[in-house]
Amino acid sequence: MNELKGAPPNGIVVGFLCGAAVGAGIALLTAPSSGAVTRKRLRVTAQKVTDATRERFDRLRGRIGDLRRDLKDSVAHGAEELRAGPSR
Repeated sequence: MNELKGAPPNGIVVGFLCGAAVGAGIALLTAPSSGAVTRKRLRVTAQKVTDATRERFDRLRGRIGDLRRDLKDSVAHGAEELRAGPSR
């Protein structure tokens, strides 16, 4: 898990999507259903993966925005304290 700590978020998403594509290919090769049924299931699964990925990305973007605002507020507060000088 430590290897992922420094990985950029887009690298994680690309890895996830590549894994999903490989899984879809394996499903095609081993599916006992007809081609039309298999393609429909793959389309539905791909849409679910896309929606889940988009939802997680949006939540992550929101969290990053929250952290950015908190950091900005903390820096502003620290700068005010430095300008005010030492408290007695």
